[in-house]
Amino acid sequence: MDIDLKLSKRRENRTRAPTACQTCRLRKTRCDNVRPICSYCASQAVECIYPETSPHPTQTSFESSNHEILQRLGHITSLLEDIKQDGSSNNSSNRSVKGSFFDFNTQNSSPLADPSPGHSQNTRGSTTGIEERVDDHDPLTLYAANSAEYMLRWPIYNKVVTDAEKNVRSFLLDSLDSQSQSIPPPRQLGIGSSLDDIPFLCRKYNRLVHPRNPILDAEKLERYARDVTIQGLGWDAPSCQVLLACALACCTSIFIPLSEIPADLDRMPGPPPTDASIELAEAYFHAAKQRLGCLQASTTDIQCFLLAGSYHRYLMRPLQGWFCFQQASCRLEVRLRSMCREQWIADVDYNNLESRLYWSCIQAERESQSELPLWSSGLENLGYTTQLPLVPRSTDTSPADIMDEDSSNVLHSQPGMASAAEQKGWRFYISTIVSRRTSNDMLIDLWRSGEQHWLSNVKNVVDKTTEAVNVTHSWYQISRDSLPPPTPENQDLEFLVYGRHLVCLEKMYRPIIYVAVHYHTLPYHVQNNHPVSQQVFDHAQKALDTYAILIPNLWHHFRHQWIWNIMRSTFGAAIQIIAAVLSRLQTGGAGWCLVPPHNWPALIRLSIRTLKAWSGEPSDLDIMRTTLERMYQGTCLLAGLRSDM
Repeated sequence: MDIDLKLSKRRENRTRAPTACQTCRLRKTRCDNVRPICSYCASQAVECIYPETSPHPTQTSFESSNHEILQRLGHITSLLEDIKQDGSSNNSSNRSVKGSFFDFNTQNSSPLADPSPGHSQNTRGSTTGIEERVDDHDPLTLYAANSAEYMLRWPIYNKVVTDAEKNVRSFLLDSLDSQSQSIPPPRQLGIGSSLDDIPFLCRKYNRLVHPRNPILDAEKLERYARDVTIQGLGWDAPSCQVLLACALACCTSIFIPLSEIPADLDRMPGPPPTDASIELAEAYFHAAKQRLGCLQASTTDIQCFLLAGSYHRYLMRPLQGWFCFQQASCRLEVRLRSMCREQWIADVDYNNLESRLYWSCIQAERESQSELPLWSSGLENLGYTTQLPLVPRSTDTSPADIMDEDSSNVLHSQPGMASAAEQKGWRFYISTIVSRRTSNDMLIDLWRSGEQHWLSNVKNVVDKTTEAVNVTHSWYQISRDSLPPPTPENQDLEFLVYGRHLVCLEKMYRPIIYVAVHYHTLPYHVQNNHPVSQQVFDHAQKALDTYAILIPNLWHHFRHQWIWNIMRSTFGAAIQIIAAVLSRLQTGGAGWCLVPPHNWPALIRLSIRTLKAWSGEPSDLDIMRTTLERMYQGTCLLAGLRSDM
């Protein structure tokens, strides 16, 4: 206390340095401050001019003026806040700007947790964004349904999760400030032999990457590659597209899935060696990034931003990918708005390029929004009424500036179509678009009311979960049937489809897991409703069985544009298994309770290994790994087991 008083008095008594005259200030020489003329100005016979302010202003007067300015700014801020609150009171949602994701950490939506002083008890308060947009797909509701961070607030974790971990809004967004700002520059791409590799890499892109996300014209890409080989790289969109395709080809390799999962998960073999070269991929991408600033709003330009976003997702940089997807969506919107309505009608001779770009932008935004609490570009609300695109004809020419639109939602065959394998690849692409939209709709419907509604309407949760799981299984069968015949280069497609199916089920089962692990807190008349209780625990037990399959499958994985979502799902599955263990410990195995997998410690350890194997790239995966390690150790301590890592 005495030290603080002495320091404050010393600050009050300290004065500013004397102000030099204008001549000495310009010459940057020491001024002796003699009034009315300093020594230098007198010796040079020049006019000596001092500032109008006092030569010895005190620090106290300086601080008082600052204090007055801060008071005025505070008054203006309070007036603006009052205006915002008055404006929000007229809105049907009756929420202010403060009710947003950025107050998410001060809200407790769980009806079972004890509300802290000053904490909101609104169960879905976190789902209203900063802006009151009219959007059927509230991104924060979708984020709550998909994010593992939200589950850490469940009361069942109170003994193994810290208060700081409960207040995490987003592992990714909260870790931005801790990320290193010094990124080593990538290796510069030489012009010599690298140009000769471009046609090969573009063909590799068409074989391994294009079937999963056919946003390009494969034949046109190879023609661009030949032109670049002959004429050299330019600063136009075709050269940028070629470089991005080469970057994606460099970080992609043929993947051979495991034929069976071993019984001892601690001895699970790692993914097979890969010929992917991230260093070379970064070199190609760096050369392409220098050309992104020259792009405008042509179809090729939009393709480049979609490719750049996909590349960032391959390297688990979801925010950078989101920025590129937003650029693609905004430029496509500009393109659509610049055209008259008659031009939106389909041309049967066109390869549906703009239609493919439209649905690829929508798909990319929906995929990203499942794990990021961000608003979409609004492209889907534009009024562009195109249906799903047609399979492109096998042709070398197509107009570059005509919109293509189909009048039905069915994938038709056309004369001059490519091979049956390519048609099936396109059906897989379209099925992923429709399945993502369908799953997002179901998740929003499940999570719109929040946990309090789940516990007070258990039968409704059971019915919606049953419907969601049935639809998910149906889409999985449709996607499997759409796969091309297995070849050494595309046998990973079935593995990828199955993995996406498991990830979707993991998210659909979360509400029923929440009800099951907190079932012992419900009134007795609810627990004694045997038919409903049986349905709850049948679904929850199937969920745990699914997680026991999901975690080993996600360990033996490869690099693709959904790999970051895959890593987050293995964390979500692991903490739900921990929830089942903690629930059984609380109930002592009496009454309605879940039976965790017999090898649940090995499953949690394998999930930690999965996160550790990829945590060198995004910082949020390392945070998830350390959080899961603490939860696992705390659970083993409560269960009386050794937490062998």
